Amino acid sequence: MFHRWSLLFAMFAIISAIFGRAYAEEDVLIKRVKTTWRAQDGATIDDILSHAAKVAHFVPRGWGVGQKHDSEDPVFLSWSRNQGDKPDDEYTITWDISASGVMSLGPAYAKTMELGWRPFALSLIAREVADDYPQPNVSFLRDTSNYDFVATAQGGLGDLLKKGRCTIGNPVSLEYVVLSDKASKDDLWRLQLSVDCKITGPSYFTRQGIIIFKKKNRDAWQPASFFARRIAKYPPGHWFEQEEPDEKRTFDAVRKVLKGTR
Repeated sequence: MFHRWSLLFAMFAIISAIFGRAYAEEDVLIKRVKTTWRAQDGATIDDILSHAAKVAHFVPRGWGVGQKHDSEDPVFLSWSRNQGDKPDDEYTITWDISASGVMSLGPAYAKTMELGWRPFALSLIAREVADDYPQPNVSFLRDTSNYDFVATAQGGLGDLLKKGRCTIGNPVSLEYVVLSDKASKDDLWRLQLSVDCKITGPSYFTRQGIIIFKKKNRDAWQPASFFARRIAKYPPGHWFEQEEPDEKRTFDAVRKVLKGTR
C-alpha cells in the first residue's frame, strides 16, 4: 500500500512539474510580447489596450499561448465588445513569434494597432458603425485631432482639417488591406474620410469631399485622392488656388462621359 501511494505521489509530482514548466514557459512568452513589442509610434501594448478600452467597445479578456506552428509560437489576446459577452462572441489578436524573435501581428483587422492607439481605436469604432453596433463613439471619429498620426509635408492631417474648417462625416474607414499573395509585399493601411469644408472651392471637394491616404510598412503616409494631394501639397486656405493637370484631365474625362450618356 505504501509503495502504491509513493508511486502515485511520484507520478503526481512529475505531472505537476511538467504542467508547471509549461505554464512558466507560456508566462515567459506572454511577458516577452508585452515588454518588447512596440507600435510604430513607440506605444506599448498596455498603452494601446488601456486607451482603446476608454473610447471604444473594447474589453480585454485574457492572454494565452496557442499551439506552436511552423516554428512560431502564437501568443494571443482575447477581447469582446461588451463585458457580458459570451466566449463565443470574443475576438482574438495574435502575435506570432518566430525562432529569430520577430513578432508578426494579426489578423488583418488588428494591424492598425501597429500604428498606435488612436488608429486602432478609430478602426474599432468605424467597424462598430459599419456593423450597426449600439452607441458607437461617433464623437471620437469626428474629432479631427485624432487624425494627426497622418503626417504630411504641411503638418498633421487633423490640424490641417481643423484649419481648413472641415468637419468629418460618413464614412470613416481605416483598415489594413491584404492584397493577393502575388502582391502581398504591397499590403497597406488605407484611411478614407468624407469631409465638408466651410471654405471657397469646388463643391466636389468641399461637400462630401473624399480624402484617402495610404501607407506601406514604415513608409510615410501618401495621399491617394485628389483632395488628399492638395491637402498634402498646399497649406490650408490655399488648397484650390492652383490648377492640377492630372486632376483636370480626369474630371474633364468624367464630364465628357456623363455628357455623352444624356
